[in-house]
Amino acid sequence: MEHCTPERYETRRLIPEYECDFALRLTMGGLLRLVQEVSTRQCTLLGITEERYRETHTAFLLAKLCAQVYREIPAGAEVCLVTRPAAPVRAVYHRYTTLTLEDGQPAAAVDARWVLVDTGTRRILRRAPEALGLPFTGPSVPELPILLPKPEAEPPLLGEEAVRYSRCDQNRHLNNTRYADLVCDYLPLERLEAGPVRELTISYHREAPMGCTLGLYAGETGPGQYYFLGKNGEQACFEAAVKF
Repeated sequence: MEHCTPERYETRRLIPEYECDFALRLTMGGLLRLVQEVSTRQCTLLGITEERYRETHTAFLLAKLCAQVYREIPAGAEVCLVTRPAAPVRAVYHRYTTLTLEDGQPAAAVDARWVLVDTGTRRILRRAPEALGLPFTGPSVPELPILLPKPEAEPPLLGEEAVRYSRCDQNRHLNNTRYADLVCDYLPLERLEAGPVRELTISYHREAPMGCTLGLYAGETGPGQYYFLGKNGEQACFEAAVKF
């Protein structure tokens, strides 16, 4: 089943094992890749293709997101995904996506906030080029809280991660969904064994180019809550918050 309009795209998917963890439940990174896939699929069906972006020298960059998981999502489950983009508000394009299991109960939601940029000047565009043909003029969509509780002092360095080929997108930057993988890899194993991450918030400050090394700083901000900071040298690339 696939249904597409400018206001809404609905489809079904099977959860693949390769996007699941040791408990055969969908990882946070796997959830974000699923949402990215259906969001791109809607744009493609509406004629917003890579060729159109190249012709208009534009690209969408993810600025912030919040993902909430309400139930464990097992490998092999058939899920219904509904993604809803809205008209931009002060140059920010909101997209809200829900994932529902076969019993009709919501399992997860993702609130993603994008900005359109000129790839030549790297400036945020408050008005999309007419040739891009963006049809997103729908009403506002639900929002999740974009909260990043921080420790009083910068947390300690936990490790360094190279931004290598397999983690990058067509723009030679760390793929948006891979930030979730990096964060989850540094969470305490006993927490992940007890249950999945229930909420992940990410604020993307600067793109992490292929070949750079990210220093990952992290600290606990409350019971079952963690803050992460990723830096390329002295420049902050992203911040994230996790709740169990």
